[in-house]
This record gives sequence, structure tokens and C-alpha cells, in this order.
Amino acid sequence: MAWRVIAIENPAKLSLKDNKLIIKQDVEVALPLEDIDSLVIDNCEVVLTANILSAFAEFGVNVLVCDARHLPSTVILPHGRASRGSKNARIQLAMGEALRKQLWRKNIIQKIKNQATVLRKNNFGVEAEKLDKLALTVRSGDVGNNEATAARLYFDTLLGDATRRKPMWHNSALNYGYAIVRGSLARAVAARGLITEIGINHHSELNQYNLVDDLIESFRPLVDDYVMAKIAPCHIGSECDSSLSKEDRHRIIDIMNQYGTMVDKRYTVKHLTDMVVESLLNAISKDDAEQLVLPSIDN
Repeated sequence: MAWRVIAIENPAKLSLKDNKLIIKQDVEVALPLEDIDSLVIDNCEVVLTANILSAFAEFGVNVLVCDARHLPSTVILPHGRASRGSKNARIQLAMGEALRKQLWRKNIIQKIKNQATVLRKNNFGVEAEKLDKLALTVRSGDVGNNEATAARLYFDTLLGDATRRKPMWHNSALNYGYAIVRGSLARAVAARGLITEIGINHHSELNQYNLVDDLIESFRPLVDDYVMAKIAPCHIGSECDSSLSKEDRHRIIDIMNQYGTMVDKRYTVKHLTDMVVESLLNAISKDDAEQLVLPSIDN
């Protein structure tokens, strides 16, 4: 199974040889395509051909291209690799409103529980208890908008700002981490033939990844937890710094190799994204929201 997340941050020329990706810079590196889970291109002088993109699709490599701020802005996904893609898409399109609302309720409950765990790990026990109680009152479809109530309390407590704008580096770090996980979820959705545009709750006509943005909700606190543990200590004393260093970005990319828990077992985030999408397909097929399994954070 693919496990490498490769980041290219300097000018490079990419080529193929014997099902290996050749990265030519000052030195030349060869990596088996079957080992590559994701490739992050973070330099406008990286040269590659359509033939390489075709090979990435064949091997299921998820490609993220970053903008001038070093944040992922484009995702290139494999297409048509699911053996039963048409069947899965039809099942998804036939999903009823009641199931959608129950799936969204389960998503939000787990997201709020995970936010509570993050606060507890950062010594905000009183606020964590409030979130635990809020999770118990989420109704079908989250009609009471408990998600927004939880988010305000959560970010105001964790970062001192519910908008995530102060200090600025937090926003950049969190968005970078969310984008990495979002790309992995998008790849898992596409690999099973599900339609990324058709969401459970998100339904913007301008968003090609509504379903992905539904599924990422319970993963967001995992990213927050990782950033607070691995990146925040490096920014002590630089509260006004909005930029991420190259070392910051390298650490954030490694989030795919960090662990979360699902059904009392620990898995990497990369495995968790695959498992969540597979459980969603199972829930839709059986018309049973309880089949959806979502990640939790290790205490």
C-alpha cells in the first residue's frame, strides 16, 4: 500500500523510468510509484509531462499543487478507477433526505467530541465539558446549528480568537493541514466512484468537493491537535508571524502518518480517510447511518 507523501519545494524535472518517479534536482532520486500516496508540488518551476500525470492516475497518486503562499490550491485526482463506480454513484444519488440528516448528525457529534478532546489535552477541562454536553444535544441534520456554537467556543478557547485570524500563523498552519487531509479524502472518494460534488450537507454549486467537505469535519480537530502539538511550540514568541517556514510545512505534511482511533484500534490518518469513505459507502448501501464510522483522537 502507498505510504509516502512527497513534497517538492525547489525547481525540479520529473520523469518516469520502470514505474518509478525520477526527481532530478542537484541530485537524482528514484521512487517507486506504488509507494507514493501523495505528491505536493510547492514550486512553480517543477516540470512534468502529461505522461507522468497519466501514470499518477494509474497508480492512484494524489497530486496537490500549491499557490504562492505555499498553500495547496489544486488537487489532481485519479478518474474512473472504481470497478463498481457507476453502481456506487447511483446508490449515492438515490440517498434519501432522512439518511443524509442522520449522517450529518453523526458527523457533527463526532467533530464536537473530537474538539472537546483537543481542549482537554490543552488543559481546558471546563470548556471541554461544555462541548461534551453540546454533542449530546445535536439533532437530525444539526437543525440547531450546534456545529457553529461549538466552533465559536472551541476556537475562542484554543486560540483566543473564534475567527482563527490571530495569531495569523495558526490559520496558515490549520489550512495547510486541512488541505492535505482533504486531498486524501478526495482521492478515497474518487477511487470508489462516488460523486465528489454531491454532498451530505454541503451543496454549493461552486464546490466540486461537497462530499469531501462533509467527511473532513471529524478530521479537522485531528489536524488542530497535531498543529498544537507539533507546530505551535516552534512559534512561541512569534505571535504576529503569519508565515510558515519550510520546516513547518514539512511537519504538517507528516500528519498523514499520525495516528487516530477508530473502533478501538489505532490507524494512520491516511488509513482513516480510506476507512471513513468505505464506511460511508456501506452506510448508503444499507440505508443505515450507524454504519458510518468516524475517527477519534487519542487521549
